[in-house]
Amino acid sequence: MNISRDQLQFYQDNGYICVPGIFPIGQIDRVRAMIYRLFRKFVPDAAELDGFAEPWNDIAFDRAMCALRASDPKKFGALYDCAQSSLELLQLVTVPNCLDVAAAFLGDKAEDLSFSGLMLRMDVPEDRRNVLTWHQDHAYYPQNLNDGSAGLVYWVALQDTPEDMGALHICAGSQREGLVAPETRDKQDYITTEQRAVPDSAVASYQQTRGVCKKGDVLLMHMDTFHRSGHNTSDRIRFSVIYRFHRMLADDYVPFGLLYQYNPYMMDRAKALAGKR
Repeated sequence: MNISRDQLQFYQDNGYICVPGIFPIGQIDRVRAMIYRLFRKFVPDAAELDGFAEPWNDIAFDRAMCALRASDPKKFGALYDCAQSSLELLQLVTVPNCLDVAAAFLGDKAEDLSFSGLMLRMDVPEDRRNVLTWHQDHAYYPQNLNDGSAGLVYWVALQDTPEDMGALHICAGSQREGLVAPETRDKQDYITTEQRAVPDSAVASYQQTRGVCKKGDVLLMHMDTFHRSGHNTSDRIRFSVIYRFHRMLADDYVPFGLLYQYNPYMMDRAKALAGKR
């Protein structure tokens, strides 16, 4: 996939760009279908969804997911955690188009990149609990400790994402600030989100724009760009996938390992099943 000089310049000037056409719709739908299959694992009797050819794309599925989250948050959390380690999700990182685009914007070779923080988000309507305030990904992912331009955020839209669905808010040009000392708020429990916020005084200097995307588009951001979650006031879940690329051969690259945290609901469920044998 070819990236134009104008696209590279826009990214350099603004710290973000939306790139269409990286992922075919069929591949996006396979991720959404995986979420649906997990839902039916936890809610096998959801007969109201049986009549749809592609239930994962229908609003009825969004409503059923929201109902599960409201009635049984532990089961919804287990579904969410299961999805995070899906191979269908991982394939979004390794598509040749995806790697070529990342290499072009980072000025490196695809084979010399690493990735981190692969996550599927499911932002339900009117959710306030897991919304991130203004932040920089560099504060959470210091793989290139000294240089935010040596990393790149990928935000993949799994459906058309207009402003009312919570399209990301972005401070254009804020990457020039470098890494700003964040105001940290720790996780309160297993299901809440840690916050490393950019101070409001830093945000006030910049014009805000919205990262409106179509299904399969990718919003690319500099690791130091100020951005935050939008407020989903629609009647649909905002499904998105987020991960980062890093220049692995850069002098300031810091290797990292993964610390596995097992879902307590599913651990108790598995132990109970083992006890019945």
